[in-house]
Amino acid sequence: MTAEGQSDKLASDMEVHMKQRCVIEFLHAEKIAPSDIHHRLLSVYGDQTVDVNTVRQWVVCFSSGDRDMKDKPCSGRPCTAVTPRNEEHLDHLICENQRIMTRELCMELNIGFSALETMVATLEYCKVCARWVPQMLTQEHKEHRMQVCQDLLNQYEAEGDSFLDRIITGDKT
Repeated sequence: MTAEGQSDKLASDMEVHMKQRCVIEFLHAEKIAPSDIHHRLLSVYGDQTVDVNTVRQWVVCFSSGDRDMKDKPCSGRPCTAVTPRNEEHLDHLICENQRIMTRELCMELNIGFSALETMVATLEYCKVCARWVPQMLTQEHKEHRMQVCQDLLNQYEAEGDSFLDRIITGDKT
């Protein structure tokens, strides 16, 4: 799904939840129990229905006289940590020091671990032997690998089987 598609889906999800809050307020005003409100929401909204505990929380809010339909600001880090600017900075930090630890990256970028994981996945990096490496090769990496393979092939053609006897192999670690 594209970023625009995700944004549209998020906007429509928010709209559906806002409508459900209005229905909850209306049905609560008619003195209907939260579990019955939830059942009625299920029949209309299906899979997009909010959880029964969410219905109960909104009923408590409306019972206390709070009629504001919008979410209150939450404490904690802002949800805007995953930004193109932070992604660029993260990419720069990893390129600069491939052995940098995730804790150091979080501190340097002033973001949480989950936001860091999201950006690392977007940039397609993974940790191998305590080093950050790209999961997808760039054109430069592909050309370098091609050149190394060509050099090995040329060396084999020049030296024959004695070249193979000198090769030592191992696994990723």
